[in-house]
Amino acid sequence: MTRLAALICSAILLSACAELQRLTDLAFASPSLELERATIAALDLDGATIRLDLTLKNPNDVALEVAQASWRLEVEEAEAGAGKLPRGLAIPSRGTAPFAVEVRLRWADVARVVEQARQREQLAYRISGTVGVQTPAGVVALAFRHAGQLPVPRLPGLRLAGASVELASLTELDLQLALEVENANAFVLPGATLGYELLVNGVVVATGREARLAPLPAHGEARLTLPLRLSLLGVGRAAASLHGGSGELCLRGSVRAGGLERPVDLKLDLGRR
Repeated sequence: MTRLAALICSAILLSACAELQRLTDLAFASPSLELERATIAALDLDGATIRLDLTLKNPNDVALEVAQASWRLEVEEAEAGAGKLPRGLAIPSRGTAPFAVEVRLRWADVARVVEQARQREQLAYRISGTVGVQTPAGVVALAFRHAGQLPVPRLPGLRLAGASVELASLTELDLQLALEVENANAFVLPGATLGYELLVNGVVVATGREARLAPLPAHGEARLTLPLRLSLLGVGRAAASLHGGSGELCLRGSVRAGGLERPVDLKLDLGRR
């Protein structure tokens, strides 16, 4: 075969391939993606699980396959996470296939946003992404997007409700602090941890203390007693004023649960009980 003949054959083949690709493109219909529903699959003090149920539709006579998929999550317009989704899902010819996107949001990852939203009831979120479907014409990227609201998670509400003082010995006092605990969430509040120090009339009388708060049902309340033994010799007049039934108590520290933490500063005037 002469060089000229070879060039002519190559040109014919290239033209035939291009025409075949054009005919393939004309015969191929793009798949589609529809959002069926969005749900909050789980909600607690560690975070929230958001699930999107999507449907992939294939109008072609050949089966297709998911080649790639990814998602991105924003909370109050701040980046909260991104990731890849499983590939390989088959979409039957002239059929449909369910495709689920499940994203776990950890409150610890958006702690500043949660703190700023403490006075509000809802947090705005948005999930977006693409599902890449392998087709005879190449990978077709199908976009999805959903915006919704999440309840703002609440650490337990605390209030100093009372105190009782008894003389344990000539040198020690027993102090019982009554603490009211409230769960403002619509879900069960797991056990929280209260780290605190106690001041009497501005004087630190106990420090480095920790109490475990029992789990609370949704919108539940409980009462907790914090027992303390104070040395009359160590804290002097502050403890003596307690024994006399006067003085201001201040419980200061922080409460922690899941990925959240909040400062605590509770006061009780014994003279006004």
